[in-house]
Amino acid sequence: MGDGSPQSTFDIPARYVDGYRTARTQDPDMAERYIRHTTVGDPLADLAVEQIARVVAPENVHRVIAQTVDRYDDPPKETPEALRELIEASAFVPDWFDPEIAMKATRAFLRNSDMVLGGLVGGAIVEGFSTLISKSFRLRGRITQNGVRRLKQNTLQLTEQFMPGGQKPGGDAWKLSVRIRLVHAQARMLIRQSDEWDASDVGMPLSTAHMLLGAAAFSGRLMQHVSRLGGDFSRDEREAYVHAWRYTGLVLGIPESIMFHDLSSAMRTFQIAATCEPPPDDDAIIMANSIINSAPLLLGFKEMNERREMARFIYQVSRELIGNDLADAFRFPKSRFVRRIPMLFLRNKAWKVAVRLFPRLLANRSTDRFNALLDASDLGELEHSYALPTKLHDEDSRAW
Repeated sequence: MGDGSPQSTFDIPARYVDGYRTARTQDPDMAERYIRHTTVGDPLADLAVEQIARVVAPENVHRVIAQTVDRYDDPPKETPEALRELIEASAFVPDWFDPEIAMKATRAFLRNSDMVLGGLVGGAIVEGFSTLISKSFRLRGRITQNGVRRLKQNTLQLTEQFMPGGQKPGGDAWKLSVRIRLVHAQARMLIRQSDEWDASDVGMPLSTAHMLLGAAAFSGRLMQHVSRLGGDFSRDEREAYVHAWRYTGLVLGIPESIMFHDLSSAMRTFQIAATCEPPPDDDAIIMANSIINSAPLLLGFKEMNERREMARFIYQVSRELIGNDLADAFRFPKSRFVRRIPMLFLRNKAWKVAVRLFPRLLANRSTDRFNALLDASDLGELEHSYALPTKLHDEDSRAW
């Protein structure tokens, strides 16, 4: 790095300078890769949505994308070239991906689905919004509605990803990942076209760096949260979980050159990436609190007092998962005297023992948990739509 200055060889968005300097003392190579990608979008997807905007009427976007995705191995002749190239690239399965390893993750996921959902909502998603990615989501508006939708999308992503065959090209999880990639690209284009974004200060909206941090948060970091909640993933199953997410990350547009390889590198990626990020600002505070307050709606609590009580419980669990420093930065309610995580851990471990001792008596528990997960991830018709937002602010956009 020459004279040792972080800015001596490439431009760094202003908000990242201090975090990058700290992260370099821990892992200079990983920190540099992360920071370089804070100014990078998704070239294939970005070109695809730009071309779609030029040649496809908004009311026809769903049909054009759906036809191309459904016929990924033989797209219609009229498919825009950039979209064709994106879908072809997304359908590439690397040699290292092993469906049998992914199946290990599926079995463990189904066995621990309630704890995975708890770790996702109370830990991984909230931590993800501590970063500057929160600005992109807050800027597009409808905070409460988007909080519920965001939780449902993330839950659906996990559920479909760990269904047998879901990840393979043409599978439901693969289609959902392609849709998310295109929505991110469309949002990135709309944000960059506005005068409400300063790239020199905060980098690229929905950058490749943030996609990488998200994948690390939802894989290696999430496994840490699940373990604290009493999950019984074995070491091999945790590695399998990251293996599946590594492949999903490629479909979402993360270059393999910066992708983590295993559980250890996923956790390390999350640590260094989070260190590079600036302290949470108002946008992060808004989005993190929106996620917590949206969670009771996700879980089916509709009556006001029940929602408030559940939100208080989730705030406490989240504080214990993410730590007091970040929780205080988010302005979460102060910690209660009784800690929730140890009780959840003991309760979940007790259930595991009971299931082994009385499998018939408790046979319905797994079914009930999985049905609850399906309810939490139900997006209705949204999961089948490839329509894209047409305006920067959601309230002005066509339905998508």
